[in-house]
Amino acid sequence: MTDQSDASTRVQASPEKRFFIGMLVKDIELLPAILDLVDNSVDGARRLRGDDPYDGLEVKISINAECFEISDNCGGIPLDIARDYAFRFGRPQSVKGTPGSVGQFGVGMKRALFKLGKFFTVDSRAENTHFTLSVDVDEWAEETDPDWTFTLSHVDESYNPEGDQPRGTHIIVKNLHDTVAEDFTSSQTVGNLRYQLRLRHREAMDRGMRIVLQEEAVTPFIPQLQQSDSVRPLFKQLTLNEDEKPVNVRIYAGVTDAGGPEEDDQAELFPRERDAGWYVFCNNRLLIAADRTTLTGWGDGLPVYHPQYRRFRGYVFIDSAYNELLPWNTTKTGVDQDSRVWRKISTEIKQAGSEVIQMLNRVKSERQNAELPDDRPIAQALTRAKPVRLGEISPSPRFNYPAPKAVTVRPNMRKIQYSVEKHRYDAVAEALNTTLVADVGRRTFDFFYREQVGDDE
Repeated sequence: MTDQSDASTRVQASPEKRFFIGMLVKDIELLPAILDLVDNSVDGARRLRGDDPYDGLEVKISINAECFEISDNCGGIPLDIARDYAFRFGRPQSVKGTPGSVGQFGVGMKRALFKLGKFFTVDSRAENTHFTLSVDVDEWAEETDPDWTFTLSHVDESYNPEGDQPRGTHIIVKNLHDTVAEDFTSSQTVGNLRYQLRLRHREAMDRGMRIVLQEEAVTPFIPQLQQSDSVRPLFKQLTLNEDEKPVNVRIYAGVTDAGGPEEDDQAELFPRERDAGWYVFCNNRLLIAADRTTLTGWGDGLPVYHPQYRRFRGYVFIDSAYNELLPWNTTKTGVDQDSRVWRKISTEIKQAGSEVIQMLNRVKSERQNAELPDDRPIAQALTRAKPVRLGEISPSPRFNYPAPKAVTVRPNMRKIQYSVEKHRYDAVAEALNTTLVADVGRRTFDFFYREQVGDDE
């Protein structure tokens, strides 16, 4: 019988570094990789400030064809964390993350650095430690020692910052991959990164953090819904318990202001249609934005998205100190649909969406069938509603709005529909002192009929 401890029975299973690096970065795109590095700064702010405001904290990002650079003053990485965890590929079970943090899997920073280029330097100053790590990726990949390590080029275990020298982390990546260097010269890349930052880190900025891209501050995305005495968004709160661990969920559903034409066939003129849909956040990190797919019920229990629903907005906030329960994928760019938590939440999402969709269908019916503004109580109520931030909305299990008015449609009526240049329409609407497209159409028709045909009464 063979001794199972004998070396002859062992099979080599350690990974090859280049293969590992290639697989690690394969499933993440460039912008999400950068957002992972910003996640680390936000988590540092959470460790540093807890529930207090982030005023004075800042993240700066600079990109060009030569290098990528990100720096923050969010507390830095303590030396013991750097040695034992921060640069390991995967989080050991014994290491517990900061409650409510975004980081979970222990791969984000390393994956982002490998995604960007072939040489990186991480310099971090914490409360009383300072280290610098520089890595030539190609040289590191050539090392054959099965014990994977990095070597710190500078260590100060009794660091004492002078004056107001900030505690934080500074990362530079050089020898960028060709495609990354090419993307970094594109104004579209910069614009898309700014858009993603304002969406996905809006909570940190709302709490006072300043995020700067290319020396220009990013303005946060502030979710709002229309509300008035007669229009009230849906706002549900629930707690899910998974293995006796709580997951807190907040669901908002309602509409935004029109901001464009009333008719569906003019939806291309509606400036904010791309923002319609559901937004899902985990620990205040945006996972999906403006979703109008079966993931959130569209075309699966709810109607397939149509421009008549372009005012719809829904927001889901999923929070837990137990990050492993949150329904996000490893790149934090989507939802893990196999998550039990997500399956429970998706049922609530469909129900909330159905209430708003029903209202929007009734608004369309009013527009098509009602002759007078008084016959359109829902549309009139929405016109009077004002945008409010989510924090100002009180809990409500239903989406509330006025009851529709029964309207008798006369069979001898005809609907007229046409398009005109926006500047001409705006001039006529201003002259008529109205904001309703239907009102402009009816009154201009009445004018022509009165002047050219004559009154038939």
